[in-house]
Amino acid sequence: MEVQPQRHSPASQKYSIFAIPAAIATVVVIGILLHFISDAFLTFVAALFLANIFVPIIQLFNRKNVPMVFSILLVLAVVGGVLFGLVIVLSTTISSVIEVIPKYQLRWDHVFLPAITDLASKFSPDLKQQVTDFNFTSVLQPGKLVTALSSVTGLIGSFVLILLFMLFILASHGQFIKKIERAFPASDSFHLKKMLENIDSRVRTYLLTTLLINTVAGVAMTVVLILFGVDLALLWGMLTFLLMFIPSIGSIFAIAMPILVAFLQFDSIGTPIVLAIVVIVSQLLIGSYISPRVMGSTLNLSPLLILISIIFWGWVWGPLGMILAVPITSAITIVFENIPPLVPLAMLMSSGEERKERRKKE
Repeated sequence: MEVQPQRHSPASQKYSIFAIPAAIATVVVIGILLHFISDAFLTFVAALFLANIFVPIIQLFNRKNVPMVFSILLVLAVVGGVLFGLVIVLSTTISSVIEVIPKYQLRWDHVFLPAITDLASKFSPDLKQQVTDFNFTSVLQPGKLVTALSSVTGLIGSFVLILLFMLFILASHGQFIKKIERAFPASDSFHLKKMLENIDSRVRTYLLTTLLINTVAGVAMTVVLILFGVDLALLWGMLTFLLMFIPSIGSIFAIAMPILVAFLQFDSIGTPIVLAIVVIVSQLLIGSYISPRVMGSTLNLSPLLILISIIFWGWVWGPLGMILAVPITSAITIVFENIPPLVPLAMLMSSGEERKERRKKE
């Protein structure tokens, strides 16, 4: 007996056609709303994603019947140790930057400024005047560095609030799923639980693998810069670790900054060129070879969608929004996958890697 293909009624087709633009509009409106209430909501979202990293530790101790208090204290000790290390690095880096500023100023005034001024004069007199008026020391004045340090101190203060939220989230881990089971019928709660578990698993895998890859990239950058004798190698390694959380865009800045410093530092042009080649090759090796093999099709997102999401969530929440853009977009895609009219939209948002893997297995 031949199975007839299912035919959707005009009403259902119309519903499916309008469901996709309605879903896109809903995401945009929610993003705009979150932009204006970011001060009240951003700390909680950051705490939610940060707590996701430590959930495996909590689950492991729960299976070992370790009291929740000791699990929370361990997480607190780990985060506190990382914060303490960052404060030490920042304090030593500020003093090192102040020491190297005069050397960079001389190099800028006598080598780079004349060459850039001659080049700018060929294009526009106004551009030449702007280059001439540029004062290198104004960018790295001690007063501005102190202000930047104060901003970092304020950021650490905000992180303390994020840490507090994170501890409460970890302490109540697993209770939300139980509430879903009590609040919804069995069939609905099952599908909702599966969707949340899928989001939780994908986001955690992405965050942990990204953390691992960024650590390797930061350590590699630090080692290379130390071997070449570049100033502030530890600072550039730490910035590489942080900037690599922003896909595509962050790696460009992570590579460019230490190379520019090397051109200011060394008298010969050969050393900075060799350094640039080594840094670019090593970071491309990590980003283009190691990262895809470690991460695989973790999030299954289109590269164009990733770029759009970074721009959009960067506008919504600034730098932290750019860091969280990929996991947030992945969570949205999973939600769309579980809503029948929005499945075509979820397929458009995907990279198609899952389908390729299925074909290989077949």
